[in-house]
Amino acid sequence: MTLEQLRRRLAAGEQPQAEIISVEGMLYIIRLDAQDILTDTQARSLRFYSAHAASKALSKAGLAHAWLVHHSPYDEMVGRADESLPQPAPLRTRMTFQEV
Repeated sequence: MTLEQLRRRLAAGEQPQAEIISVEGMLYIIRLDAQDILTDTQARSLRFYSAHAASKALSKAGLAHAWLVHHSPYDEMVGRADESLPQPAPLRTRMTFQEV
């Protein structure tokens, strides 16, 4: 889904669930309704170099909030998987945007 398609969905009254997902270090992508990744017009994932840049794009599209999601790297770092422990839940933080 592109930003323009997202704008149209919002204009039609839909309120998709948006997640700003930390991929690596300072790289973020946006997932909508737990399935669609926000893309450019060439169907390549839009990448943002800060959570702020991602939230700004969503705000300009017309969304009022999103969830910032950080997955835990500790399973591969300290071998939790070897101990048969459950995967740690990702950190989810609600972000509310000011009107642009």
